[in-house]
Amino acid sequence: MRPRRILVVDDEPILVRLLQRALAAHGYEVAGAADGREALAMLDEMPVDLILSDVRMPVMDGPALLAALRERPQAPPLIFITGYGDHTDSQLRAMGAVEVHAKPLPAQTLVEIVRRNLESAPR
Repeated sequence: MRPRRILVVDDEPILVRLLQRALAAHGYEVAGAADGREALAMLDEMPVDLILSDVRMPVMDGPALLAALRERPQAPPLIFITGYGDHTDSQLRAMGAVEVHAKPLPAQTLVEIVRRNLESAPR
């Protein structure tokens, strides 16, 4: 059985690399995308168990990514990690986000969030 795979979507390459390292240290396969459009293209090529996404990104933002995912059968759950307060948690959850968290997020908290959500997600 393959390790659980997570897709990190954020326009800040440094943050993507930090999240990749933190999650890979706990046995997860982690891919990175710079925006929603790139994430959707990656999803066409590989299965993903969970998506961690920023809200504000150029090209295709997090809410647009979430809307596109809702059109796909068996789309992976999406968790927003955002540094902006332009959307409320309830708005993003109403759109289909599993959870919403503020940046910065301590690595151990991130791992706990991922673990909790993957335990309830089908393989």
